[in-house]
Amino acid sequence: MNSIERANKRKVKAIRILDELQLIQKWSTVGNCFLVGATAYDLIVSLDIDMETFSENVNPEKIMSELTSLINNKNVLELKYKNYIESDFKGFYFKIIYLDNEEEWNIDMWLFSNDRQGALSRDLVPLMKKALSETTRKAILEIKEALLEDNLNYSSIFIYQAVLDYGVSNVTDFLAWSKNHDTNQLIQWKPR
Repeated sequence: MNSIERANKRKVKAIRILDELQLIQKWSTVGNCFLVGATAYDLIVSLDIDMETFSENVNPEKIMSELTSLINNKNVLELKYKNYIESDFKGFYFKIIYLDNEEEWNIDMWLFSNDRQGALSRDLVPLMKKALSETTRKAILEIKEALLEDNLNYSSIFIYQAVLDYGVSNVTDFLAWSKNHDTNQLIQWKPR
């Protein structure tokens, strides 16, 4: 099985988990919900699902009451909430750890106001889908897999930037590229 086939298999699992937990339906009760990140781009390597929800009336209590019902699901190992409204993130963060056949999936969910400014993953989804080709998708997946195997942690956005804007095509070249780019900062990158 190649990297694209593995990513496709993970995407099927991610969608099944979202459906089982009815997360999109739950989040849709408070605002406009978007699947973002690697799941939206079909680039899943780490078992991670990301969502952003935007609401006119941001009410974390309402979504927490929706999510609380998930504690009865034997596969939900953790449900977490954090208020980041006074930080650069300007939102509310929710996290679920979900156990699927002895694999732990991390589900990151954000609640933002409709008028939030700054970098939003929601806005990156159509740009990434347009920019990705089978070749760049394969390069990104192989770099992410190699980094994971070597326990090297980089935010995926830097991998996307290196491949799509700089033509990086393998992990060796990515590591060389990363020496000349600050990969420890928050960036508002979009594919060219």
